[in-house]
Amino acid sequence: MTPHLYISSKILMKLLLVLCLVSLIGLLFAHKEQIVDNLSPRWSAYYKSYLTKDNSGSEEIDEQLVTSTQFSTKPLQPKATTTAPSPKLSEKGKETSMTTNKTTKMTPTLQKVSIKPIDKLVELPHGPTQRPNVTLKLQNASTRKSTTFNYLGDKYATDETHVNSKCPNRTRDKLGSKEFQDMFLEKIPVLQWKKHAQESEYQRLKKYNGAQGWMGVTWEIINESLNLLNSTGNAYMFDTWRGQRPCIRCAVVGNGGILNGSGMGQEIDSHDYVFRVNGAITKGFEKHVGERTSFFSFSTNTLMNSLYSYGNKGFKMVPRTPETRYVILPDHDRDYLIVRAALTNTIIDRGREKGKDPSRYFGKNLTTEHFKILHPDFMRYLRNRFLNDPILKTAGRDIYRPSTGASLLLAAIHTCDQVSAYGFMTPNYKKFSDHYFDSTYKRVIFYSNHNFRKEMILWQKLHNAGVIKLYMRD
Repeated sequence: MTPHLYISSKILMKLLLVLCLVSLIGLLFAHKEQIVDNLSPRWSAYYKSYLTKDNSGSEEIDEQLVTSTQFSTKPLQPKATTTAPSPKLSEKGKETSMTTNKTTKMTPTLQKVSIKPIDKLVELPHGPTQRPNVTLKLQNASTRKSTTFNYLGDKYATDETHVNSKCPNRTRDKLGSKEFQDMFLEKIPVLQWKKHAQESEYQRLKKYNGAQGWMGVTWEIINESLNLLNSTGNAYMFDTWRGQRPCIRCAVVGNGGILNGSGMGQEIDSHDYVFRVNGAITKGFEKHVGERTSFFSFSTNTLMNSLYSYGNKGFKMVPRTPETRYVILPDHDRDYLIVRAALTNTIIDRGREKGKDPSRYFGKNLTTEHFKILHPDFMRYLRNRFLNDPILKTAGRDIYRPSTGASLLLAAIHTCDQVSAYGFMTPNYKKFSDHYFDSTYKRVIFYSNHNFRKEMILWQKLHNAGVIKLYMRD
C-alpha cells in the first residue's frame, strides 16, 4: 500500500468513527423518553421531575395506572429549634383559631382571609350558586401530630358553591358518613377564580409547592390569570346545567385498558356530563369509551406529553366540542400562563411554552367559561386526607401528588350529585393493558410520583360505600 493510500484510509476511518458517534448521540437524544421510562422507576421519576421543574414528576401522561416505588422510609426530622405543632379544634371540630408563640414549641396561626364578594350572583336552575362568605375562616379538622405538619398545610379556606342541591341521594351525603369523617370537608373549595386573587391568599398559598400551592408562581401571574376567570362558570362546575332532573349524573372516564372491549360507550354518554383526562382518544373507540367530552382535565405538562406520546395513536388535539370545558390541574406557572394567553388571544410570553399559541390547542374566541382551575387547597386536601402516602415523610416528598385522573374523579365526587367511574385501576388490572388504546398488551409500570395502588384501594372503598359506581368488568 502506498503512503498516500494509507493516509487516506486512516482519515476515512476517523471520519466514519465520527459519523457513527454523531448518529449514536442523535438516536439517544431522539429516544430519550423511552430510555428514561426503562430506567428504574425511582430515577425515571427524579429525571422527569427535574426536567419539568414542577410537581408532576415522571407522570405517566394519562396517569391511569401508576403508583409508588419506595424511597427511603426514614422520616424527615424537624429542625432542632422547633417541635411539631398540633392544631386545636373548636367544639365543632372543623373551624378553629390558633395563636403562635416564638418559642421552641410552636402552634400554627390560622388567619382570617378577607375576600371581596362578587357584586351580582347568578341564579342557576340547579339552585342558587352559593358564594363563600366575605370573610373566610380556614378549616382544619385534623388531630394528627406530625413533623411534616407545616409542609402538609392541613388547613384550608371554605367555599359553599357546590354544597346545595335538590338531589335526594347525593354523593356528598354518603361522604358525610362516619366512615369518611376524617377525610371529608364539606366546604372545601374545589375551583379557584377571580375571588381568590387576593394578596392575603397569595401570602398563604405561596408556602406550598406544585399543585398544592402557589410557590414559584409570581403574584403578577396569579393576579392577571385569576382576574380573567370572572364569571359564574369559573366558580361553579355546571354552569351549563338547565335542571332537567333533580340530580346531576356524571361519568368520569380514565384511560385504563379495562375499557378495551367493554362496550360501555353508550352508558357513558348517557350521563349528564362526561369527564375525561389527558390522552383521551375517542375516535375508533366510541363503542367502548363513548364520544362525548363535557370536561377535559390536564396539566400543561401532561397535555404536552400526551400530544407527543399518543399522537401516533390518534390523540392529535384536545377535545373541542360545543359542550367541552377545560379543567386545569395547575402544577406550575405554565398552567396559569396558558390560560391567560388563551383568554387574551395572545402568544405565551414566558416559560417553557414561550412563543406558543394556545389557539392551536383550544381554538380561537374562547370565553372565560371555557376554563376552570382546580384550587390549590383542594389538591392539598386530596393529598393530605384521601391519598396521604409514607413518601411525604421522606426526602422524595416533593414529587408526590394524586394523579390527574384521581384528582378529576375526586373533583367530580365533590361537585356532582351521582358519579360513575370507568377506566380506573381495579384489583384485576393485570388482566388488561395499560391503556384501552394500546395496540398490544403493555404491563402497568409503577412510579413514585403517584400511589395508584392506594388510589385503587380508595376507589374500592368509595364503591363499597355507594359513593361511586365503579366499573370493574368481572
